[in-house]
Amino acid sequence: MSITPWQLGNVPGPKTALKLTGEVAGKLLKKAKNPLIIVGAEALKVKVGEKLLLDYVIEIAEVAKIPIVATSSTLSAFLERGVEPALSMGAIEITDRLRDPEWSLDGSKPHDIVVYVGITYQLQSQLLSCLKNFAPQIRTLSLDRYYHPNATWSFQNLSEKDWIENLNILMKTLKEEKKKD
Repeated sequence: MSITPWQLGNVPGPKTALKLTGEVAGKLLKKAKNPLIIVGAEALKVKVGEKLLLDYVIEIAEVAKIPIVATSSTLSAFLERGVEPALSMGAIEITDRLRDPEWSLDGSKPHDIVVYVGITYQLQSQLLSCLKNFAPQIRTLSLDRYYHPNATWSFQNLSEKDWIENLNILMKTLKEEKKKD
């Protein structure tokens, strides 16, 4: 049974995202060799329980030791929280750089998994489509509440309660995996 995209005009083609759970997301991020998180402006508006999605993403990045790319509209919010993103760049520009199979933030090994979070649905859909079609070496993961068929893994369309529960499971999984290290 396939999952329906949140916006029905999204026609992803025959290859669509695998259903993601919080536990799977946590394990994927821990096993990634060179992950990256790209955070958009929606993270400044959306709440996960009592805190902003931005604060939740910061916690994920700190626990899993994943560098953050702040889109230009989120940079000041990160800096206000005492967090120095690895890079500040537009979502389109960073996605374009990721198409290069040799490129990475630090110039060492290329990124193997890229997490998109807090980017408007329509834009994120196109960014994920770009990497799906022009950077097959990169696996993508969307942590937003709505199904993104162009990602490698995506949550299905979730209620706010179920989304928060999955994000909490993701965090719990990351912390458990960290203890094993």
